[in-house]
Amino acid sequence: MTTLWYFIGALVIGGAERTLVDLVNDLDHDEYDVTIWTIFSTNPLESELDTAVTVRSLTDAGQFENGTIGGVETPLAYVIAPLRFCVAAWREDPDVIQSFLFYGNVIVRIAGLLCSAKVITGIRSVPDSEPLVRRLIDKVTLPLSDAIVSNSTAGREFAIERGAKPDDVAVVYNGRNVDTYRSATPATLHEELDIPADATVVGTVGRLLERKGHFDLLEAWATVEDELPDAHLVFVGDGRDRQDLEQRIEDLDCTDSVHLLGTRDDVPSLLNAMDVFVFPSHFEGLPGAVIEAMAAGLPIVATPVDGNSDLLENYRSGLFVDVRSPKQIAWATIRLANHPDFAAELGTTASARAAEQFTVAAMVDGFETVYRRVSVTPKEETVYVGEHAG
Repeated sequence: MTTLWYFIGALVIGGAERTLVDLVNDLDHDEYDVTIWTIFSTNPLESELDTAVTVRSLTDAGQFENGTIGGVETPLAYVIAPLRFCVAAWREDPDVIQSFLFYGNVIVRIAGLLCSAKVITGIRSVPDSEPLVRRLIDKVTLPLSDAIVSNSTAGREFAIERGAKPDDVAVVYNGRNVDTYRSATPATLHEELDIPADATVVGTVGRLLERKGHFDLLEAWATVEDELPDAHLVFVGDGRDRQDLEQRIEDLDCTDSVHLLGTRDDVPSLLNAMDVFVFPSHFEGLPGAVIEAMAAGLPIVATPVDGNSDLLENYRSGLFVDVRSPKQIAWATIRLANHPDFAAELGTTASARAAEQFTVAAMVDGFETVYRRVSVTPKEETVYVGEHAG
């Protein structure tokens, strides 16, 4: 049996965290002995894990705010946690260690020097800007990875530009249980929000962060309301920019038509209660929220950044708008709301594409392909993982 360790900050609501939970639950537990290491002990998604998966937390220092870890009780946690993990790796010597995000990537690369484990690191998004120190740390430690897994073709190109060998980088797309989103009973949003039964519902799902384009969507909303006076906008999710978003809603005087629903556990039902889905991110990896909207058969407005371009095709399975372009967001949203046949065609095509390429089964198969290849290759040799696994 392969001893497989994962390292992540915490099992909170987020794209990487959701991917990890879906991945480990569907792995063959007769073949893989799975442990998830978290820096912090606040792990709301832990309750969704298969009983065969072990969770080991390194500190209790995390401060849980707006659905995520918003700070630490002591900065020493960022020193103590890596040291404890490295000591555990040295003592227990797992077969494979994997991470997904920058901080975890650096830690597991260092831990790999202390044991014989094969190290797999990840690229979940391609930033539009990056501090020099972070870029240098990543570049220096990157050769310590035996394999790199990106969730988008843009991420693969980013890793190669940073110095990774092409044969060491695989693309494994995020996956979702498509049937869950296709078959969900629509939420009773109109009753919950006390809005007319025929009101158009425009929605988005994701952490409340400026880079997700939520403020651009708000700027577009006044134009949308002028053309669709019965329309309502719902944000599903939480995050550190929630208060700023609430203030902007007040400044724009649209509190009656804009609703912040917070973190919800009925996202499939919420998606099936929406008429249009908008995802105007400034940069992305391969956003699970868009895959979920595709699976639900929603017409989608999105920016053509990074992984979004892997998911959608303009005018066939969605409409693309420029980054930071409220005018284009408004135009595309209004067009979909006013042309239901066109919107339905886009949604049908998107749903079929999700079922074909972006399933949990395909994702798990892709990761298992990487695990098998690194496990049979001596550490000092190049690992061939191919351009696209899964």
